[in-house]
Amino acid sequence: MSDDLSDRGCAHPATDTEHLEALLAAGSGALAERMGITLLEAGKERLVATMPVAGNTQPYGLLHGGASVVLAETLGSYGAALQAGPRR
Repeated sequence: MSDDLSDRGCAHPATDTEHLEALLAAGSGALAERMGITLLEAGKERLVATMPVAGNTQPYGLLHGGASVVLAETLGSYGAALQAGPRR
């Protein structure tokens, strides 16, 4: 697998904002989208997102631990990509 975002239909953005938008576009239809994760703030120092509890619960109606892991892994992936920069 290539590290080049263009291999996944993304241009090579010049700014962090453009890079993040390209990452989000490349991930369209991915697990984060199905879980309802919405990125509110993104930068190299801070990422903020929300995820609904509804639809992501365990049998007792509480947020599923696996859903929490999906949220953490998603933000970790976006953060790593922002730190690495485009094409890495």
